[in-house]
Amino acid sequence: MRTHAQVVVIGGGAVGAAILYHLAKAGITETVLIEKNELTAGSTWHAAGNIPTYANSWLGMWAGNYAWSLYKELAKDPEAPITYRHTSAIWPAHTPERMQLFQHLCGVSRSAGFDLSMLTPHEIEQMHPYWQADDTVLGGILDPYEGDIDPSQLTQALAKHARAMGPEVRRFTRVTGLTQRPGGEWEVHTPDGVLVAGTVINAAGSSGAMIAAMAGLHLPVVTLEHQYMVTTALPELEEDSTLFPLIRDPDIRFYLRRERNAFLLGSYAHEGRPVWQDGVPADFDHQLFADDIDGMMAVFEAAASHVPLLAEAGAQRFVNGPIPYAPDALPLVGPAGGVRNFYHATGVQIGITHSAAIGKAMAEWLTEGETEWDLSAWDPRRFGDWATQDYAAARASEHYDLQYAIPYPHRIMSSGRPVNQTPLYDHLQGQGAVMGQIGGWERAFWFKRDGITDTETLSFGHEPWQDAVRLECETVRDAVGIMDHGGFTKYVLEGPEAAEVLNRLVCGTLPPVGRVRLSYMLTPKGHIWSEATIARLAEDRFLLCGPTLAVDRDFGWISQNLGSANATLTKGYAHDGALMVMGPKSRDLLQSLTSADLHAPWMSVSETTIAGIPVTALRVSYVGELGWELHVASSDLEALYTAIWQAGADHGICNFGSYALNAMRIEKGYHGWGADFGTEYTLLDAGLSKFANLSKGPFMGRDAVEQQQKSDPDWQFVGLEITDPGPEPLPSDPILKGGEVIGYLTSVSMGYRTGKLLALGYVEHGALAMGDTCHIQAFGKMRAATRHSHHVYDPDNSRLKA
Repeated sequence: MRTHAQVVVIGGGAVGAAILYHLAKAGITETVLIEKNELTAGSTWHAAGNIPTYANSWLGMWAGNYAWSLYKELAKDPEAPITYRHTSAIWPAHTPERMQLFQHLCGVSRSAGFDLSMLTPHEIEQMHPYWQADDTVLGGILDPYEGDIDPSQLTQALAKHARAMGPEVRRFTRVTGLTQRPGGEWEVHTPDGVLVAGTVINAAGSSGAMIAAMAGLHLPVVTLEHQYMVTTALPELEEDSTLFPLIRDPDIRFYLRRERNAFLLGSYAHEGRPVWQDGVPADFDHQLFADDIDGMMAVFEAAASHVPLLAEAGAQRFVNGPIPYAPDALPLVGPAGGVRNFYHATGVQIGITHSAAIGKAMAEWLTEGETEWDLSAWDPRRFGDWATQDYAAARASEHYDLQYAIPYPHRIMSSGRPVNQTPLYDHLQGQGAVMGQIGGWERAFWFKRDGITDTETLSFGHEPWQDAVRLECETVRDAVGIMDHGGFTKYVLEGPEAAEVLNRLVCGTLPPVGRVRLSYMLTPKGHIWSEATIARLAEDRFLLCGPTLAVDRDFGWISQNLGSANATLTKGYAHDGALMVMGPKSRDLLQSLTSADLHAPWMSVSETTIAGIPVTALRVSYVGELGWELHVASSDLEALYTAIWQAGADHGICNFGSYALNAMRIEKGYHGWGADFGTEYTLLDAGLSKFANLSKGPFMGRDAVEQQQKSDPDWQFVGLEITDPGPEPLPSDPILKGGEVIGYLTSVSMGYRTGKLLALGYVEHGALAMGDTCHIQAFGKMRAATRHSHHVYDPDNSRLKA
């Protein structure tokens, strides 16, 4: 029995076993998996075991495809048998909006390299011997990759294969504490003694929050009930041994598949039901919750209307078990914030499907320092301490209720709010702000106006907010607008060696004192980690501003790269609030409130006073207009806003929100983190190579960038104008030329200042010349588009530099 391990994995479900297996395959074999009971005792043993590749994102599709591909190969080993059935899956649609979604996802799958396809009601009946359409069924979508697997057999097989390569599995061993040594190693306390680990991976499922707390960490994992039933055996299925597709009916909210000679019927047709607010009971292993027979019967009857054979079956057993959820129903996977050598791999709602991809990612992190796929959407640091257990339970429950709902791009989730808000929250609501939440912060998405008040309409077509946003953008273009940017990510880096360490961390040249530069942080392999707007306040003091959702992620990245430098990084800034004042009349407005000279050049910074209030004023603009970011203490935010608003009355001032900000940045051709760039791209792919200065000396990723410049990049960042009418396409919709997919969209918006429907995206390098025509596959239709400079609005920056 080992007393020291390179890695300790806590949790023996499918996720933990997949991590152990992938680590061993990658050569990390001094590893121990610890499970408090028998393997699979948590959520794995009772999981339905379906493996969908149908998903709303590339990451979800990649994860599902990787899972079934791996499991299919593992199932061929007779020494570790796994029951795996490749059946495919059919999703019927009962509404035109659902058909639109399916058409969109067929396009997304095409851009991701997969092949979901549309079906007619008749084709569904031909593919499934027991399913029948009625007048409500308009069609459906086929996932040809889906299958189902025995979760317990899968977990045991992964553990068996891992053990054969050297790792150790300890069952019936409870972790009682975690202590980090000064050198970064972890002491994992168990009743059998202390196991010293170089790295700990928390794969404890519903107990993930408890394990995190032992390490002094907060992790918003909640557990919800999920129920399915297995029917009695049916003579027809005893005689018919053929495999037929799983049926998922999202409008009726059930899934149905064969389970030997019976049916397995699962339901999402009830509200989310959180359990265990105080943590998983110590004796809850291989157990279930009470059956909800009445709730299941309602779904049973609706499903039987399309599968009449189901009505002939009785109930053999009900399975109502725990499933861990994060507040946004996505996994919590990646480095933990605030500590070294600790990773999370928990809150995995679709554990059997996602476990393989999580194992792959963990092996990549520990052997290469970065992952093949951009996993920022799963990064556990996206939730700070603001995501309390009450918030997590409320938001996860809302997501459960929306599990099969149409994921309209502008749905605003309401549960658990507000959490963080600026002092202007009530005031802005009084002015018609429709608030949304970004990184826990309340932010105005748009403002209701006379005759434009409907906030409930959801559609893939025109929605009322677009009329209001048009007016916001036009006012910013013609006069001046103001935005309260709550939750702006800010760090202060200062000290004698601050410039030296920052120069090594970013790829660009640092600004001189009083100036501002946009720069990018790269991974060692030369992929884009994040961006930072750097304002140099003094020779040895820098203000760094970055993406709101990356506040803890980027803080951890910068912190771990400080090393022993004589520099201090602080999260936050004394001027913690921020107002954006943008538009051609912004200088005249602000000049009336200050004696300072506001004719400093674009990309400059000054510490001054506006209306007698101390501010850090950045002469920058994300919307492409003359303007300032005014960073101000929250205690002064309301007074500054009021003074600007009153002075702005003579200049035609308006409020604008996040939707207008995004539309204007797309119109300007500015990249958005998480949308237009991330760790899957190089600077050359993203058209950002001008931000790298190879002559300045060493910086992270420099050698990789130098090597990348010796050949053409894989991708080319492009701007498109979509000229055919129709609803706005969505990110990941494919770009085609000559009938072949050459790329995909990353951002789309109506350009309200130019009157053009605009998109940003990537095409294969050299596949689309400037001025060439291509097509966008959007909601099942081909829409003509033309490539142009992505800087459509004010391409020479004359308005910015005015």
